[in-house]
Amino acid sequence: MDELLGALDELIAKKRAIKRAAMQQLLTGKTRLPGLSGEWETKPLDDLAAVSKGEQLRVTDAEAADGYPHLNGGISPSGFAKTFNKPANTIAVSEGGNSCGYVQFIKQAFWCGGHCYSVLPRDIDKAFLFHALKQLQPMIMRLRVGSGLPNVQQPALKSLLVSYPRTSEEQITIANVLSDMDAEIAGLEGRRDKTQAIKQGMMQQLLTGRIRLVKPEEAAC
Repeated sequence: MDELLGALDELIAKKRAIKRAAMQQLLTGKTRLPGLSGEWETKPLDDLAAVSKGEQLRVTDAEAADGYPHLNGGISPSGFAKTFNKPANTIAVSEGGNSCGYVQFIKQAFWCGGHCYSVLPRDIDKAFLFHALKQLQPMIMRLRVGSGLPNVQQPALKSLLVSYPRTSEEQITIANVLSDMDAEIAGLEGRRDKTQAIKQGMMQQLLTGRIRLVKPEEAAC
């Protein structure tokens, strides 16, 4: 089981490295996919999307569990809400805290809190813009200011320069390639997690004597 987990971890690391290399090539126009040859442009994010800061969730709108995710900075939801203020399939950027600048694609409706930005594209493919911002995530994180509670200022985020192909065909094609890579990595991570869970269950049974192994000759009989 340990060997299988180690092999899966190595494969996941390899696939992530391949995706990083693909992002560096495809999202900068250095490498063009077959049949695509249009021009690229570079514009501030503010020209390509509406960047808005979320709202603080009222205590009366908080939900103990099973509500809409409440994203208020950080990587994971800080809780749940009875309602939502952003639709599904929205790009979100953490505004404050240790993970400020973290970019993610929220696939379900959610409450965008006061320490979170939503990015709603105008004339650019949503999936392409997400991958472009994810590739620029280290740069976004370097925009942080402050020491006690670091944060990314809205003007700085809006001024971030984003390169993109003019044609929607190329934007969609690039996004599809990178999304397929994400799906493959997610599948491998799910397989690794299931394998880890199986190993934990085996350890609980085998290392307590609840289940006893038999010798090969006994199994044959």
